Amino acid sequence: MGKKVVLIISAVIAFIGIGLFAAGSVLAAGDTTEDNRIDLFDPESFKDGATGTVHLNAEDIYEWEKGLCTVVDYDEEENGVFTFITGVDTNRFAVGLFLVPRDAAGRMIFSVTVKPCPEENRQKVLSAMYDSYYTLYERVADDPDTSPELMSMLEYYISDEGRAAMDEGMSHLMLEVTPTTNYGLMKTAGIVIAALGALVAVICLLSYKVKGRNIVLGFVVLLLVAAGVCLFMLRKHITTVASLKEHSTGVYTLKYTADYKLDNILDSNITNEGELLGWAEKELYFGMPVSMKESLFGCAAFAVTDSNGNHLMGRNTDYPETDCLMLYSDPVDGYDSIALVDLSIINIGTGEDQVSPTSFTGRLATLAMPYFTIEGMNEAGFGVSILELEHEEIHQNLGRKDTLLNVAVRAVLDRCATVDEAVAMLEQFDMNTMLGATFHLFMCDKTGRSVVVEWLGDKMYVTDNPAITNYVIGDTSYYGEENGDGRYEVLMEDLDGCACVASASEAMGFLSDVGYDNKKSAGIGTEWSCVYDLDNFTVTVCFDVKYDQPITVTRDTFN
Repeated sequence: MGKKVVLIISAVIAFIGIGLFAAGSVLAAGDTTEDNRIDLFDPESFKDGATGTVHLNAEDIYEWEKGLCTVVDYDEEENGVFTFITGVDTNRFAVGLFLVPRDAAGRMIFSVTVKPCPEENRQKVLSAMYDSYYTLYERVADDPDTSPELMSMLEYYISDEGRAAMDEGMSHLMLEVTPTTNYGLMKTAGIVIAALGALVAVICLLSYKVKGRNIVLGFVVLLLVAAGVCLFMLRKHITTVASLKEHSTGVYTLKYTADYKLDNILDSNITNEGELLGWAEKELYFGMPVSMKESLFGCAAFAVTDSNGNHLMGRNTDYPETDCLMLYSDPVDGYDSIALVDLSIINIGTGEDQVSPTSFTGRLATLAMPYFTIEGMNEAGFGVSILELEHEEIHQNLGRKDTLLNVAVRAVLDRCATVDEAVAMLEQFDMNTMLGATFHLFMCDKTGRSVVVEWLGDKMYVTDNPAITNYVIGDTSYYGEENGDGRYEVLMEDLDGCACVASASEAMGFLSDVGYDNKKSAGIGTEWSCVYDLDNFTVTVCFDVKYDQPITVTRDTFN
């Protein structure tokens, strides 16, 4: 009788776990709150009646009295906004805080409704702030060691002018936190509960006919079956990370056969690196936190045709010392492609404080590499390169779907056979850049067309041109461009001299004309030079300005 009761209870627990997982999955799929992230610095977003999410650091929330809290949030320029927030338990040991979802940077994601802040609350906090400044002023005024800067600041804040400035800096709106559910935690809890219930149920069933070691054997078999199911479900991920090989010192190859969820990321309205890493952590890294290393680069790219009519794309990647990943992508619903990735962008490599590419963490991190492609070509004969412009980030706001430029590079490689198709795709998005700069694209195909695509403000410029370096082509008056460093002029002289007809070896010579020796240029060097044969789907690569040591990359390189 006892066994039957245990069996029934364990079965019920297993079904509860399954139900919890299913509910978490369904609710997560239908939850669009995160799609409406409130920007506290934008009055069109942060306004009375708005609902959505805010990402806040727990340490920036301060409780003045029970139920009366404020938060100071900062933008990328470290400008702060002082906002009232209710419905948050500031006790750091509160269970509720552990259930709040967090983004890749560790900031808590709160679902909120924006409401007017009662003036009584504003005045309470304003008086408390004024009193704290005045108390500190009295404490340090007679201390000879008090710095003049501190005294000047305190004198300002206890003045009528300072109090008025504090009042003006306080928002008249407040964030009211609404109940949220951590669906990821909900699904994980469901899996654990279901597994425990099923395990107890199976043991009970086995105990009816077998004893002792046979029960243990049955348990082992059950674990092996479960492991087999997991391995089958993750087989493409395992195959992808296992394919990572060291081709030569600092150079690696990877054949990507798993699903990197291109449609999902294109629908996610990602606008910055934090959102990109948060998406990757959730969708590709199985919750593993990742980081980026901010570093910009100078490059050059051009297009020529050889005497046999093959179309070639030349590309230099000028960068601080970094490791390189040669990536072969084999998407189910797109073109195969060969691309190059700078591993240091996400802190992978053999340099100081970097994660080794061949370590478990390094191999797992390769699952996001398609979205850090900086150049490549696909089997349809389309090539693309991303090049830096030393100017502020671009964040368009034309009401279209948002995407990051490096995500767009992956999208056009997977989905576009020609320059025209790629331009049409790019026009569908509000473009965003990251790393504190903006970039432009050089695109070409085997029809012979080559263009430079640039986003200057809210306008996208498409300029037919055979070459590009790191200077604006579409509208030089937009940035007030200087004359540059001469690399563009050297490239154009080379192309004019051959009428844009050159062999692969001659094209590599053009790249050497504008390459950097790695020991010069304040640590910037030409890390690799590539000539892509768009007609034959092959790449010739020279690393570290070793132009006498070219290697040829084809599909077979990744087998």
